[in-house]
Amino acid sequence: MGRVLSAGYAELYEEFLAFHARRTTAQGMQTLKARTGFLIAWLEREEKQPEDVTMQDVLAFAAAVRELSNRYGQPVSTGTVQLYLYTGRILYDYLLERERCACNPFREMPYPRKGKHLSRNVLNPVQMAQLLDTLSRFDTAADARRRGIRYRLHVIAELLYATGLRIAEAASLTEGSFDLDKRFVYVQEGKGGRSRTAFLTGYAAEVMRWYFKAGKPALEAANAQGRTGALFGACHERLTIFLCRELKTVCTGLDIPVISSHGFRHSLGTHLLKAGCDMRHIQVILGHERLGTTQQYTHVDKEDLRNSLDRFHPRKWAAAAEGGND
Repeated sequence: MGRVLSAGYAELYEEFLAFHARRTTAQGMQTLKARTGFLIAWLEREEKQPEDVTMQDVLAFAAAVRELSNRYGQPVSTGTVQLYLYTGRILYDYLLERERCACNPFREMPYPRKGKHLSRNVLNPVQMAQLLDTLSRFDTAADARRRGIRYRLHVIAELLYATGLRIAEAASLTEGSFDLDKRFVYVQEGKGGRSRTAFLTGYAAEVMRWYFKAGKPALEAANAQGRTGALFGACHERLTIFLCRELKTVCTGLDIPVISSHGFRHSLGTHLLKAGCDMRHIQVILGHERLGTTQQYTHVDKEDLRNSLDRFHPRKWAAAAEGGND
């Protein structure tokens, strides 16, 4: 948190985080710290005592969140606004339970509605094959340093696209998380603190086998680092920055849409559904708690609809028949 809070606000910040530390994962605490810090700093900047906040103040806070930018310099998403408002809800639930405020104004504020379209953070199967094939040719990079970077990117990309893991889940893995013979990946602390099993394709299992045998030790030696417990030797924030930076370079060079680390997960769900995979199987593969979350992949885009129209509309067959009689 960049801003130093004055005494009363700082005490509330520390109290609230201490209360949630017992029931929140390490990754969740980092997120909670950032969003709570932003909210309490906003209250102090606006000279609002927490117990005096009204619905009008909540509207003003939501407007302040919408002015934020993501790591790409773009406006934050509706989902991000929802998460900041959720932080306000649980903070004021905490205050209400301790009789330090009369109501929870954040619960009077409905969440902004998300659009029902699937994220654009997706490649089609041909584009994904292009990307992964390019990354697999890491040995053609200009020098040893670039070969190491591209090799690391190749391994991470194959793992994420095979399993649908979130980048934070992948960053928390160790060699002990894998059973390569059974092609299982054991995620000890996934989203919401839930453990689950992810699944590797045969090719991804071989990529990981060679990574453990030779790739990881070579990368660690090249970087003058000892063996680390983490799979890729970095926390998920650093790994996300690395992955998004390199993907932007490669995708731009291939003239395909630029995806982030989460794009592999979105693409996998989309590709499995279009290939005919059962929705409930996709739910388990991606580790969704609710089937409704998986159903976002059923929102096909306009290009798919147009292609279906061209393929199945009766006038196509009529035109073909007429052409065949000439």
